[in-house]
Amino acid sequence: MPHTPLLGAAAVVLLAACGGSSERTSAATAAERCDILTAADVQAVTGVAVTRIDRNAAMGAGGTCVNFASPDGRAYLGVNRLESQGEFTASVEAVPSDVYPDRSPVAGLGDEAVLFEGPGGLRYLVARKGEAGIVLFPLGEGFEMTDDQLRELASRALAAAA
Repeated sequence: MPHTPLLGAAAVVLLAACGGSSERTSAATAAERCDILTAADVQAVTGVAVTRIDRNAAMGAGGTCVNFASPDGRAYLGVNRLESQGEFTASVEAVPSDVYPDRSPVAGLGDEAVLFEGPGGLRYLVARKGEAGIVLFPLGEGFEMTDDQLRELASRALAAAA
């Protein structure tokens, strides 16, 4: 297929939308970029033997960086990686207040962090340190993790993302 300016422009837009650059085009670099939280981290903090799963491999596994499943194969935790303060702000503003009616700042986590809470243990934690940021959202059995455990996982992910 011949190269056309339109296809080239579409590739640049897609690459930019994914937060990539020409320096981060290899699969190895992309995997490294999203290895900010491991199954070993999650197990060490929560005691649950999770496995890493692909996005949408289980209901709710919508993390754009990494997703983890509990031993029964159901989604346990989703993780998004944010690349700028602007993405942090957009992520915070996009959280629907009808789903997560309670919002509170999380002191001492990065430069800025907000915990959103809803009924039944529903939580969504958005945090940033400098330009690096993360979103963590427990699912299924993950609803049972404590706020302290969620905060510790966020701290580990932020440290790896920075």
